[in-house]
Amino acid sequence: MRKLKIWAVIIVLTLLIGGIQSFIYVDRHLREPLTKVAQLRIKQVATQAINKATTEQVASQSEFEKLVDWKMNSNGKVSGFMLNYNEHTKIRAQTIETVQSTLEHLKEIPEHIPIGNALGSPLIASYGPRVPVKFEPVGAVKVDLSTRQQNAGINMILIEVYIHIVAEVAIIIPFETEPQMVETEIPISYLLVVGDVPMYYYDNKGNPVGSSAPGAPNIALPLSKGSGVTQPSDGSMLEEQLDAPVLPAPSAENESEH
Repeated sequence: MRKLKIWAVIIVLTLLIGGIQSFIYVDRHLREPLTKVAQLRIKQVATQAINKATTEQVASQSEFEKLVDWKMNSNGKVSGFMLNYNEHTKIRAQTIETVQSTLEHLKEIPEHIPIGNALGSPLIASYGPRVPVKFEPVGAVKVDLSTRQQNAGINMILIEVYIHIVAEVAIIIPFETEPQMVETEIPISYLLVVGDVPMYYYDNKGNPVGSSAPGAPNIALPLSKGSGVTQPSDGSMLEEQLDAPVLPAPSAENESEH
């Protein structure tokens, strides 16, 4: 019995020392990579949840036809636009409420990251003890409604209305807390503004394009800066005529007289 007790004490001490050494190793070598993996995972989960919840909520409760106020000129053509302030405020309030409730719900769902994932090896990424990871919303959610434009063709502009969301969360792993910014953009509407299409226009080679292209005059494109040679649209080469006379250099006798 006495020998069994001695062996039991030895086994317990061995396990205790091994556990302490493992904890020290993890703390020294795996804390930083584990924190980075946790940041990426929490940011991914939070961004996906925010995008899904916000898209569903805003799409079901917003009236996009009232979102933009168009400005017309005397000819009835679109000369500008601005966001409707009332609809803008409504969408911002809805989005803030949706994001906050989504983050509050997500913090109750713990994530677990295998320690093997923090080692960066694909062979053991799914092995090892799983470290619990949680996060807490920190600060207020920032929401802004903005627009951006891009060319969609000849005298056509595509206007994108999108929501820019910024939320700060605190990622919590054992003995460590790291702040992390969750930032995402969600398009909510696309608007196409079509202007008058010209009878013809020129492409990047100087060739006329359009319904009246056969009657368009040819233009000459310079081949290179300072070359004095131009390339017309029909492919022939033309040399520019320099009208300025070339003055002879002054001689040494003329210089001595002055």
